[in-house]
Amino acid sequence: MPKKRAKQKGVLPDEVFSRGPLQMARYGRHLVWQTKWPEGAFAEMQARAVARLPEVSAEISALVACIAGLVRQLTPDRVLLRAWWEMATRHIKVEAESDVGSDEALAVRMLDYVQSVIASVEPAPEQREPTEEDWTALKSAVEQLFMKLNVEYQICSTAVRRAQPGFDLDLEEFRFKAQVYWVNVRGHRYQVHDPVFLKEVFPQHSDVLQELFGISGSDFVEGLTSIWRSLSFGLRDSYEALDAFRTDTLAALDRKVASLPSGDDRDIKELMEEVIRENHWEERRDRVFHGMFGLDLFDLKRTTKFPERLLDELSWLPGQETDFFAEGDFKGWPLRVWPIARRPFLKVGDSHYCFDLYSLFDNIYRVMQRTILRLKPDYDQRWKREQTTISENWPVDYFRRLLPSAKVWQSVFYLGDTGSGKVGWCEADAVIVYEDHLLVLESRGGAFTYTSPATDFDAYVESLKNLVLKPATQGQRFLKYLESKDAVAIYNRDRKQVGELRRSDFRHIAICPVTLDPFTEIAAQVQHLKKIGVDVGDRPVWAISLDDLRVYADIFTNPLIFLHYVEKRMQAFRSELLESNDEFDHVGLYLKHNNYSVYTEELQSGVYDKVTFDGYRTDVDKFFRERMFDPNFPCPLKQESHRRFFEIIDYLDAAARKGRARVASYLLNFAGDTRDRISEGIESELARQPETRRPMPLSVHGVASVTIYCWSEHTGPRNAAAALSHTRSVLLATGEDSKLLLELEYNRANELTGAWWTWVERGDIPAELLPKLRADAERLKVRRLTAAKAERGKIGRNDPCPCGSGRKYKRCCLNA
Repeated sequence: MPKKRAKQKGVLPDEVFSRGPLQMARYGRHLVWQTKWPEGAFAEMQARAVARLPEVSAEISALVACIAGLVRQLTPDRVLLRAWWEMATRHIKVEAESDVGSDEALAVRMLDYVQSVIASVEPAPEQREPTEEDWTALKSAVEQLFMKLNVEYQICSTAVRRAQPGFDLDLEEFRFKAQVYWVNVRGHRYQVHDPVFLKEVFPQHSDVLQELFGISGSDFVEGLTSIWRSLSFGLRDSYEALDAFRTDTLAALDRKVASLPSGDDRDIKELMEEVIRENHWEERRDRVFHGMFGLDLFDLKRTTKFPERLLDELSWLPGQETDFFAEGDFKGWPLRVWPIARRPFLKVGDSHYCFDLYSLFDNIYRVMQRTILRLKPDYDQRWKREQTTISENWPVDYFRRLLPSAKVWQSVFYLGDTGSGKVGWCEADAVIVYEDHLLVLESRGGAFTYTSPATDFDAYVESLKNLVLKPATQGQRFLKYLESKDAVAIYNRDRKQVGELRRSDFRHIAICPVTLDPFTEIAAQVQHLKKIGVDVGDRPVWAISLDDLRVYADIFTNPLIFLHYVEKRMQAFRSELLESNDEFDHVGLYLKHNNYSVYTEELQSGVYDKVTFDGYRTDVDKFFRERMFDPNFPCPLKQESHRRFFEIIDYLDAAARKGRARVASYLLNFAGDTRDRISEGIESELARQPETRRPMPLSVHGVASVTIYCWSEHTGPRNAAAALSHTRSVLLATGEDSKLLLELEYNRANELTGAWWTWVERGDIPAELLPKLRADAERLKVRRLTAAKAERGKIGRNDPCPCGSGRKYKRCCLNA
């Protein structure tokens, strides 16, 4: 069941956030909807919703009480075994989050929410194994609870707040999203990355783990990885073991039957038992059947070597947790802190079990932090130091993977505005320079609040200010310093100069707050957070988590393509129109539409208030599902285009010549039809050169302005001067101000072996060359017009002019 999240698929009712007639478009699943309320209808609906809230709340509480009453009567291990099996069978074919429907999401709630109820409700003196009727009743109650909480309760509670003075629709929308994420979203990282995450965050705490629990950091990681393996692949392994046992026993039984004397009429069951005894397969039989049909996959004393004390600290006894069902608002509701998020295991009798992988890996780092500090309070400063090291070093390591030859400075000090109007020493966690890109990293190891947005909404907003706003402000401060002079010095901790930076050297700059705790859904909308008081400023900010960086490091193998993605991602930051509920939907949008902010504007066409994209991360999900089964599975996530185009991009990366990032970005900005034209033009040119024996340049004009020369053994040596002269003539003929000249060299096998580029500017042409170049330009225009007329006949007045100027024929060469 390897995937990332399990979301309860609820409908976002338009009446929750309507500003009147709401217009919205949702793409990816190709759903477009809009609401136009008849006069007075919205106010009537709001009044009904306000009156309905007490009834809805009472119905939710009644469902919670019903669930608790059922759960306390049933043996907890058997309830959760049934829940796990149903979840496993429903998710076995799920390849991406978009495949998760309401039934699949409900199956996860039957694990995590039901286990939370078991942990917090006193069990009955006598319990029974769940019958089919028990299971149906329990499942129905849980389904109704989450549906009512996700939809009707949200509508009614929003209506009540709307009726109060000072209502803020933007704040309400964020409150709604925070509550929906809290209740429904599980799986903070791709499952294949869970073991990687463990190795990054726990080995450095080996000494305290040894002191408190008698286990090393590596042993702790190994134990958690064993749980991950058992719950991820145990079902498959158990089935294979069962099938192998069946094959072996049937073969042995056949041999046994063949050797029986005449008249031996013992039944098959008796003979099978004898075969098992003769082969000493009793232990194998028990292991196979307990693994397939029993609790062995979940029994932590079987899957780990964890000591009893550690297991007890991470486990609830049934009814032991007292906060979830304490008197007060939301008693037993999923809007409180779930017990499974505080302790992921359940102890039944003498056995400790883990049934839910999502809750375990979503919360284990903070669970262990709270556990260790409760048992050893003076370890607090050491934990913070190690946490800071993790949050500052691992992001840099992942950026080094993404940008292998980047110049990296960590713990950068500089004399800047300290925020009080005075100049003093300031620090940036890391500054990364790759070609003409500058990335300013500000890391945050602090925890995102673990309290519920329903009970402590202010803590949610404060967490965002701490994890996003503060680092964004620090990044803005560094950029202000960078822009204060032509060249600025940067220093290390010892205040010794380690480098010098010039703002003019950078075509693209991004501020990157990087957090240890993931909040992917919120981070994807960081540009909209200023509506709730978390204003990161006008400069592009790319708020990401360490988990996000692991994903990017596996997807992007060409740093030039990664940098282009960063440019498009930052362009999306500036869009008030574009919304996405997940960081990796941005990846999917980039792969599908390239310049996806412009694509959004074209879709919007002035009709919709916002465009929300959903489901674009499906291919990303599928890739990481494949990586679960094959760690070497190649990444297929690439934009569609002809081979010749991306052959250029790959060569630019390998060439390591300064300026290649600008050229790659310029080319990658081209739309699909332009890319195809370039690819097909290169292919055609290479095919005809054995006959023509000379290069025939390919030119593209307009927004995408490039002239391409292909050199090969058939054309003779590269003639850079001739290529430049021709490109200048083209520039004058089309009336453009600048153009990229790209010269490509191919070997006998038509493989790209060389690339040179020149940015040809009209203002850089020597005056003495202009007369000849203008004459050449006029001859070029005549040849193009003649060729176009010969090919097409009459040229329409409103057709693009064949000369390549980008203007209409009637406004260009018609009367020339």
